[in-house]
Amino acid sequence: MQLITLNAKARTAGSSRDCGRTRKTGNIPAIYYGKGSEALSISVTEKDLEAVLAPGKRYTLLDLVIDGKGGNPAVVYQYQKHNISQKIIHIDFLKIDENTPIAVRIPVRLSGIPIGVKNQGGSLSQESYYLKLSAKPTDIPASIELDVSEMPNNTTYYAEKLNLGKASLVSPKRTVIFTISKGREAAAEAAPAAAAAAAPAAAAPAAAAPAAKKEEPKKDAKKK
Repeated sequence: MQLITLNAKARTAGSSRDCGRTRKTGNIPAIYYGKGSEALSISVTEKDLEAVLAPGKRYTLLDLVIDGKGGNPAVVYQYQKHNISQKIIHIDFLKIDENTPIAVRIPVRLSGIPIGVKNQGGSLSQESYYLKLSAKPTDIPASIELDVSEMPNNTTYYAEKLNLGKASLVSPKRTVIFTISKGREAAAEAAPAAAAAAAPAAAAPAAAAPAAKKEEPKKDAKKK
């Protein structure tokens, strides 16, 4: 498999204060770990990391060159951001094997304007922006692309319908990717049916009220 080189430096694992000092030098504290190997504390430069995390490169296959020594295959597994600045403050690199599937979180991107929105007055709502998949490193897609152009209104699209190639779905099959609500056309078609259903009830004559029972005159009391 073809790997992209990313330079890194070994560092001594320390406190959060030590990590802060690393960041002040323009480097990001990181860790490199995997099954059957000891976790290694490292750091990478912000500039190099930005290139690796550019759009569409989230799961680029990497060779971490640590202190000049390569042969460390990895992918970016997860990272943490500062709550305010949104800058990456820590990153995890996962050691990979080309024949061993790994679980990854992949973005879902919709393209096109659905028929249900353009012609039928519906409304598109994306419900899931990421899905968890399992795949060998060389089979990991950068993103899940879904063209919704032909989708009508009153549609609910589930994850189980996706074509994931050689990857397999880890997220629940009934995870909703997007919905398209009923639009004006559906409402217009439903209106006559509703009116027809209501018409017989409106036209039916009201049931006649039961006739009042005629009160018989009281007989005069017998005279004594």
